[in-house]
Amino acid sequence: MPASSRIEDLAQQARFVFKGTVRQLKAATMPEVPVTDRTIVVRVDEVIHAPEILSHYTGQDITVQLGTRKKVEVGQEAVFFTNGWLFGKSVAVQSIDHHPVNRAMAALRHTTGDPVKNLADHDLRAHFDNADLVVSGRVTSVRMPQGMAGAPTRLPPSEHDPLWQEAVVEVDTVHKGSHTPKTVIVRFPSSHDVLWYDAPKFRPGQEGHFVLHRPQRADHGPQRTAGPVAAAETAGEEVYTALHPEDFQSIHHPEGVKTLINTSRAADDH
Repeated sequence: MPASSRIEDLAQQARFVFKGTVRQLKAATMPEVPVTDRTIVVRVDEVIHAPEILSHYTGQDITVQLGTRKKVEVGQEAVFFTNGWLFGKSVAVQSIDHHPVNRAMAALRHTTGDPVKNLADHDLRAHFDNADLVVSGRVTSVRMPQGMAGAPTRLPPSEHDPLWQEAVVEVDTVHKGSHTPKTVIVRFPSSHDVLWYDAPKFRPGQEGHFVLHRPQRADHGPQRTAGPVAAAETAGEEVYTALHPEDFQSIHHPEGVKTLINTSRAADDH
């Protein structure tokens, strides 16, 4: 695998990516950390992408548990691809891997100065890449799934019932995947239960970009799945699902999915 592809893959796996300088070997910044020969103290020189809770550690020493057998030396600079581990007076992270600064930063050249936005952009790219179908279009109608109205399901009663509905979307452009019909059926949970509150809720007239998934690939965690009800076909038509907040973006949104679509189109043109 080319080095740039490996680094991009690491960036997708890691929630906390930073450029740092090794300060101590076989040491930790927190007494809770069991010190081994793979435990080091690293000064965070620049946060590249991170969740909000880890975005403000620039200039601080943190504990890094190395995940590879690569040797490091005091004073060595590297880009570390890590995930949070222990939090207290300091923080300890577990490293997936680390790479020389010049090589890693060249592969991560599309990052901005905002580490939280960088992480969000990485997550959106991964979500886009995992989609089965991406289209632009307009919701023409919303209905109960055909054949399901008033019919009992085989699922046990649950307070987390998604209350499935279908949006019929008139397709303007297919940006990813293959879809010939002029419309696409998108099944979504209309429930505002805690499990489903952030899923898109469609209504006629909504226009935008739809990042869609076949039901068997629509899981977003152990309890958040489209399940057999959403997997049912509608009058022989293939059904897609929208469960994630990023599965729909308004046509008026200037960035996000629109940026990914434009980037993908530019790459195809070359």
